[in-house]
Amino acid sequence: MSLLSITRYSALSLVFLLNAPITAAEISQERWLKLNQAAVNEHILPSYNILAEKSKTLAMASASLCAAPSEENLRNAEAHFIDTLNAWQSIQHVQFGPIELLMRNFTIQFWPDKKNLTSKQLNIILKNQDPASLEPEFFRTASIAVKGLPAMERILFADDALKQIEENPYRCQFLQSVSDYLVIQTDNTNKEWQEYKQEFSTLTSEEGIYESAQEASIDIMKAQVEPLEVIRDLKILRPLGNEGKAKARRLESWRSKNALQNIQMNIQSLHHLYSGLKDYSLFQLLKEEGATDLADSIEQQFITIETTLEKIPTPLSQHLKEPKVKEQLLLIAQELKQLHESLDKTMPALGLQLGFNSRDGD
Repeated sequence: MSLLSITRYSALSLVFLLNAPITAAEISQERWLKLNQAAVNEHILPSYNILAEKSKTLAMASASLCAAPSEENLRNAEAHFIDTLNAWQSIQHVQFGPIELLMRNFTIQFWPDKKNLTSKQLNIILKNQDPASLEPEFFRTASIAVKGLPAMERILFADDALKQIEENPYRCQFLQSVSDYLVIQTDNTNKEWQEYKQEFSTLTSEEGIYESAQEASIDIMKAQVEPLEVIRDLKILRPLGNEGKAKARRLESWRSKNALQNIQMNIQSLHHLYSGLKDYSLFQLLKEEGATDLADSIEQQFITIETTLEKIPTPLSQHLKEPKVKEQLLLIAQELKQLHESLDKTMPALGLQLGFNSRDGD
């Protein structure tokens, strides 16, 4: 069966499932509360804790590199950068709560950088070598383009990175300063969630952010649904370009050759949020409401996407223009669209309205 036939078959099957009548549910606040607490305690809190710990290890590796530049210390710092990047990709979909404070989400990773602001502004800083730019006060007012993972990636994974660090120690000093600032951001986010989690632990509240457990569930469901569109449009279709003009430098994290793994981490994390929570999950809730076929279909779509991703060669930047890889990525894009539609259609059936999507109209 050809790719086109498979895609059409999948689409027709999905249409049938989505058009099957599902009665709007009247779900108790107790069940929404159970779902919220499972998502927070089993998914969100552990992920932020891992991110904070990986950031600290990266900072130590950066300090070691600056103290004694060597090929071994560079490789060690690069490895810990990848670990931190993977940890971020696993929680990147959560765009509410403490991560929104002072635009921490964009501070950690400013992407897509369509105007290449990170490179432009970083080059100015590295050229000027102002000692003040190494101080914490600088990062409080500096552009988000130069104080997160992309800035670090440009230094660690530059051509002749070690040689450049040896010839210009300021490069490594700024790397370490960015790394130290990243620790502050991830550690504060992790700690502040210890208080913010209380917003997801009550049935109703007149003083909290959410008036009910169901209302709190909306943010969690947005984190489940909306990132699929970002992955499809920005991480896959945008680099593929129009008329076959693929552009590898549009890939996320192409310098560190982690673009494919980023997508894999995204999907694995969203899959975990959907059905991997032990206490309670959206997968279980759908089944309880009689939408067993749809629940199983969504689960299978996650598995299919993960399986297809495993077949794509890495680094993606070196294989993006290959016809077979392009075909695989287009298939994944189609599957992501279907998965997004499947999940989106479940919301009204569960009595939820996700509301405005910040990407609408883009």
